[in-house]
Amino acid sequence: MKPIVLTAEQRKDIEQRRKATLDRRIYQRLTAVLAVAAGKTREEVAELLGVSLTQLSDWLRVFRQEGLEALCTLHNKGDPGKLTPHQIEQLKAQVSTACFRNSDQIRHWIETTFGVSYSASGIKDLLKRLGVTYHKVSGFLWKGDPDKQQAFVKRVARHQREAKRPGAPGTRRYYVDACHPIWGLDLVFSCWLLLGQRFLVGMGSGRKRLNILGGYCPDDHEYVDLRLTRANINGEQFVNFLRLLRSLHPETEHFILYVCEPTADRSVFADS
Repeated sequence: MKPIVLTAEQRKDIEQRRKATLDRRIYQRLTAVLAVAAGKTREEVAELLGVSLTQLSDWLRVFRQEGLEALCTLHNKGDPGKLTPHQIEQLKAQVSTACFRNSDQIRHWIETTFGVSYSASGIKDLLKRLGVTYHKVSGFLWKGDPDKQQAFVKRVARHQREAKRPGAPGTRRYYVDACHPIWGLDLVFSCWLLLGQRFLVGMGSGRKRLNILGGYCPDDHEYVDLRLTRANINGEQFVNFLRLLRSLHPETEHFILYVCEPTADRSVFADS
């Protein structure tokens, strides 16, 4: 067998490629060339890499006759799969709508749409190859303006100091917001999506919802709300909410309401 002799530049190139590769097969081939060039016997290298002497000899032959690029080229194309490229694109488009909650639903859709059957493990292997992953719903906050947030925090701290001053009027502070929970809605808690895809679930819409206008007092942890099954939350209902606060605390001279409007990407301060 002819020896493997490397120049300093070749050795450096092979070492860099071996460090950068993510494919175990290419890593083995490059290690084989470096090890044999370093003086190890073929038997030692084959045992080290867990391959046969025949396989090792093939790698060394390719390197000597065809060069480094040929050694790093993998000719195994793998299983072409049961779906055509067009069918795969259809499947990806369907997945991107977040309509599949589990892999069995995908398996049934493929069988119904394309007449192709997959086993439970086979469908998961297919999804992994196509870059389809399982996601759970995660909440996130709207991006806020740091300057406005800092100004809001300072304003709240000022109100706290002013309320503690001798002779200050009786004051109650509330954080106020509205929410609209919906019943009878098929909520999405988890689903399959394309790798890297973000899917905004949203709140949904419909008449089967409960409109709640609530307020929380950070000083004594009191919670107050109006619950509406038919009427919408509007200016009139906000006035009714103020009347409710007044009826609960007739002795209070000054109400401060911190009204949050997240959809407008800002926090609005109001007092009454």
